Amino acid sequence: MTSPMPSPRSGAAVPPAEPQQPALLGAARRRLAAWWEERPLTVTLIVAAGLRLAAAWLSPGFAFHDDHFEVVEIAQRWVDGGRDWLGSSDSLRSLVYPGLHWALFSALERLGLTDPQTKMLVVRLLNAAWSLLSVLFGYRIAEAVAGRARARVAGLLLAAFWLAPFSAVRDLVEVACQPPIVIALWLLVRAPGGPRGRDALLAGIWLGAAFTIRFQTLVIPGTLGLVLLLRRRIAPAALLGVGTVLSATILQGGSDWIGYGRPFSSFLAYLHFNSDPRMIGTFPTGPWYRYLETLTGVLVPPTSLLLLFGVLWTARRHALLFWPVFAFLALHSVYPGKQERFLFPVLPPLLVLAAIGSHELAVHLRVLATRPRLVRGLWAWFWVANTLLLAAYTTNYSKRSRIAPLSWLHDRPDVRGVVLETSEAKPPYVPLFYLGKPVPVFELPQGKSVDALHSELGGARPNYVVLTGERDLDARVARLRPLFPQLDRVASFSPGVVDWLLHRMNPRHNVNLTAYVYRAD
Repeated sequence: MTSPMPSPRSGAAVPPAEPQQPALLGAARRRLAAWWEERPLTVTLIVAAGLRLAAAWLSPGFAFHDDHFEVVEIAQRWVDGGRDWLGSSDSLRSLVYPGLHWALFSALERLGLTDPQTKMLVVRLLNAAWSLLSVLFGYRIAEAVAGRARARVAGLLLAAFWLAPFSAVRDLVEVACQPPIVIALWLLVRAPGGPRGRDALLAGIWLGAAFTIRFQTLVIPGTLGLVLLLRRRIAPAALLGVGTVLSATILQGGSDWIGYGRPFSSFLAYLHFNSDPRMIGTFPTGPWYRYLETLTGVLVPPTSLLLLFGVLWTARRHALLFWPVFAFLALHSVYPGKQERFLFPVLPPLLVLAAIGSHELAVHLRVLATRPRLVRGLWAWFWVANTLLLAAYTTNYSKRSRIAPLSWLHDRPDVRGVVLETSEAKPPYVPLFYLGKPVPVFELPQGKSVDALHSELGGARPNYVVLTGERDLDARVARLRPLFPQLDRVASFSPGVVDWLLHRMNPRHNVNLTAYVYRAD
């Protein structure tokens, strides 16, 4: 017979039940740590893919003017039968990147996918996948020149730097050219004895492709060729140049010939435009040190000082990585025109150099080598601040108050026409792509009278009005009554938190206002 279990009343001690949850969490942490040690590249790519997938779903919209109006709007107008830019010898825009969007939009519409938000979700997912190449080959660069430990840090920076997922899913040419640059640099540094001829040729082909997306990247193969020549690597330098010229001629020269009627037409027009002081003055300008200030802020101060000095530390040991980045930044620093997005093409190799150089600096510089707790503290602060910024930007609906009203109107079957009242602060351009239907759109900016709008309408009868901004809202609605006696507010769209903060910091260049939609009966 089985003896009965002792009862608590019998005085026998009953062992307490051991908690299982802490043990399970500890085992999970150990498994993750072991996986990180054994397969750091796999973990890095999973983190990068997860963050970019989140940005593709949670961060619609566009960041700057060019990633929408110089790519998406142009491509859609081509699909609709327009000929924007085409046949114009003075157009300074490459057709390659917008042309890829035209091909994609055409294919999606043939499949019956015509909703603008659906199209842009597909675009963001494809951009996210493309950007993973920068993470993959950036990790391999760091592993080839500095070992696995530094590669893990570089991989995490490439995967989870706070701007990376947000920018990766945008249609910026400055971001789209990143993977070809990183792949080319990996081809040049992967062999211990220096680049082989075949690798140099392939690197040139990739750099030529980067040039067709963003013209300023031409300084990178030029600088790499000089570094190789100074090292007396004549054959790789020549093959690098051959690959660059061959790729650029086929892609850029060919597309310009087809679209503009002259090979390299857009590149020559671009050079002419950007060498004219009158044209330069129409865009934001700044002192030579503006980008140094930008990088110091973006890389999370004061840790940014460790990272930037670390980049400088790599100049001798990793010349094929350092000097192209340095030359690119120097060229943009000397040029008067300054915009933050211009730095994006070299951001991945810059982060790789920062991961490598900051460690070497901490080991060899006495003031840091004797203060390991300071270095750990700087990195801890960096990752805390980076995580907060990462969460904010990865979920940021950029330009929501400009896009959402038009997207809402796209879903309304009764729209006959739209009036955009922008008298508080006129946005530079209207993202009509998101309206997605051929109805007339009229603008009523500051300084334009209602009578002038009435004359412009002609026989059109718009039945929706979108007012942007809250200042004197009732008075602005009242002045529209002669044209629209019955105006009923049916929707409103406020900017996201990030856009609201950017508007508060710089309202002139960040016009992010609440939009109100009225139906005119």
